[in-house]
Formats: sequence, C-alpha cells, structure tokens
Amino acid sequence: MKVKAVDYAHDGRGVVKTGKDLVFVPNLLIGEEAEITIRSNKKNYSIGEVKNYLSLSKERVTPPCMYYQQCGGCQLQHMTYEHQLEMKQKRVSDALKHIAKLYVPVDDIIKSTSPFEYRNKIQMAFANTKEGLIAGFYQAKTKKVLNINTCLIEHEEGNQVIQTLKILLDSYHVKAYDPITKKGWIKHAVVKKGIYTNELMLIIISQTEGFKKQPQIISALIQKHPNIKTIIHQVNPSIYKVIGDKDHIIYGDGFIHDTLGEFTFKIKPQSFYQVNPPQAKKLYDLALELAKINKQDTVLDAYSGVGTISLFASKKAKHVTGVELIEDAVSDANYNATINHIDNVKFVCADAETFMVSNQSHFDIVIVDPPRDGLKPSFIESIKAMKPKKMVYISCEPSSLARDLMQLKTLFHVKKVVPVDMFSQTYHVESVSLLELK
Repeated sequence: MKVKAVDYAHDGRGVVKTGKDLVFVPNLLIGEEAEITIRSNKKNYSIGEVKNYLSLSKERVTPPCMYYQQCGGCQLQHMTYEHQLEMKQKRVSDALKHIAKLYVPVDDIIKSTSPFEYRNKIQMAFANTKEGLIAGFYQAKTKKVLNINTCLIEHEEGNQVIQTLKILLDSYHVKAYDPITKKGWIKHAVVKKGIYTNELMLIIISQTEGFKKQPQIISALIQKHPNIKTIIHQVNPSIYKVIGDKDHIIYGDGFIHDTLGEFTFKIKPQSFYQVNPPQAKKLYDLALELAKINKQDTVLDAYSGVGTISLFASKKAKHVTGVELIEDAVSDANYNATINHIDNVKFVCADAETFMVSNQSHFDIVIVDPPRDGLKPSFIESIKAMKPKKMVYISCEPSSLARDLMQLKTLFHVKKVVPVDMFSQTYHVESVSLLELK
C-alpha cells in the first residue's frame, strides 16, 4: 500500500488516511511517502509498518543512538530537533482546540539547550544471557531486556556506574532474577545524579535478601566512581514498580543533594525531583513570572513533592502551603525548607483532592503540578468554590490539561499557555498555563 503521512499521532507516529480509515505508522514523517503493510487492526485505527520509503522529508535525520530502532525509550530521534519542537507545540495547541474548545494562542515552546545527556536519573533492568549478565532497557512493548552500554539522553556518568556494577556482578557470577524460573537476584539498578553538585546515588534492587561479595563490589564501585556519595540496597519483589519503600543504606547517608537556582534540595530514592533540572528551572521561573506573586498573596502548591515550587514561590509570597500525599516527600520538603532558611512555607501530608474538599482557607493563587492523569473533578469543584484570583497549571500531558481547562474555563480566562521541552527525543511535553478569575 502506497501512502503519504499527513499528520502525527500524540506519540510521534505518522498518520495516514486511507479513505475513512486512519493508519498510524512509526518512523514516518509528515509529507513522506512510503510503501507500508498493515501490522495490526484496532477498533478505530490500524498500525502500519514502513517497507520502503518513496520520498524523505528534509526534517529526517539519522538517529544517533544505535539502539533507537529496538529501544522504546525515545520516539523522535529520527526528527530534527526543531521539528520535534514544532510537533510538540502543535500537540498542545491541537489538544486545546479539539478537547477544550479553546482557541488561545500557544506561545513558542521553550527549547532545551541540551537535547541529549539531560536526564539526571538512569534506570536499567538486568537479564541473563549465554554471554553473561546484561543491563539495559526493555525493548518496545516487550519485557525483553536490550543490552545497552550507553544511553544518549542520560548523563554519561550514570551510564558508566551501571556498566561497572554489571561487570562486577558478572565477575562474581551473580545472576539476574528470572520471573519465569523464579531464580536469580539482581533486578534493577538506578543512578540519580545531582547535576550541579555532581553527587551520585546508586540504588541496587534485588528480588531477595543477601548481597554476594558486597564489600568487594561496593569498594570497587567507590574507587572507580568517587562521586558516588551513597549506595542503597532495596529488596523489592513487586512487579509493578522498580523503586521500593524500604532502604538498606550500605554506603553514605542514603541521600544526595542538588541545587536549583539559589536553593538546595535533598534527593532520596523515592523523591520526585525533575529529571531535567536546567529545564525545570526555566519552567519554575516561567510559572512564577506568570503568577506575579506579591508579598500579600497566600499560595497553594498542590502536588508539591519535595517542595521545589513551594520554595521558589516563598521568596515572593506572604505564605505558601504545599500539599503532598507521600510522607517521605513531605519530610524532605520540610528538611529543604530548613536548610534553605525558609520560614513562610508549611507542608501538609494529604491527598490534594481530599485537602481541597476539606480546606477552609482561601488562597489567592493556586499552583498545580498534577500527575499525568490531571486533576480530579472534586479538586476542580473545590477550586470553583474557592475562586482564587489566579491559577497556574503545570501539565505533563496535553490531553488531560485540555480536559481540565474545559471545566475551568467557566470560572477563569485562560490567558497564556507555554509549552516547555523537558524530555527531548521523546513525545512528552510539559506546559505552563495561566488562568485568571473572570
């Protein structure tokens, strides 16, 4: 079948129209013509596969990553960076038009100065092969581990630490846990890096207790990578999440620090801390610029995590209340306020929706940075009852943002929407929206 791509799906796949039918084709750019075959049929669309390119777009580049065609971590490396930005900006604009029925101008996307090697967190799975232990990412839509020696969107030092760990474990004949045979030990390794402090945290996740040759392995890791400040072992049999709840600290204090702007933040294994701090700083600065907080304003920071936005807002506000469900994050947020000498912030450990429903206080400005699913209806109804003069909505998913703005636009004017490229080479896009009370 000969086709021409006319648009992009949300995840960067080319969209082809054949009569009334839609076909999503990976690795096909707008304007490109190709011969495709249909790989599978869904209810409302089909998935195609390119067999032969008939014409190529000037926006096509050769992906620099040798694993790109197999690994599911990146989706846009075959596009020029400028074209990635155009696609993401259009994705935000289209969601507002089609879902929220909002026809507000979307500002130019804030680009990244480092489209590669920007992630401060690398997480790899382990598996056994005839040649020995391997570490890497799961192949797209599978649970098969692809052996990866370096990931181009991760900071190189984190890559190196995991490669050293893999070699050491293999040299002592440590096996990866196999969910089919129920044998083996190592499951995952995670490295977090303080981008501005250069401190490294290594988290080793196993299926069971015990750590064969622990002293020798830890000593060798620290000697080869002196920036490692802490090493944590977690036993986590869960198949649903990588990072567990219980830390066994085997070296250091169990946390690292990083700085963002003028603030210092504590980072633990469970801490939510933006994976691209330089872009996060731009995002927070933008949010505060739009909010125009003054010393008479009380601010609510919902989904406050370890208190990053709260501390930035505290410098301008009369008082800030941060609300976060995860107890450890609230503890870290209080610690962060203390070490940064901030005394006009209070952190509450609560579900944001529950807090809003039961809240008796009025806030002048509400800042929200919810999970990918967006805000719950009860939160939106509570906002409508409170009627803050401004709301700043930080979103990581255009469709849920648009759905929520559809409800909020009855109370607020949507004054500005600015996309931010936090996750270059992937289809994910953040945005900051300013809402003002009508």
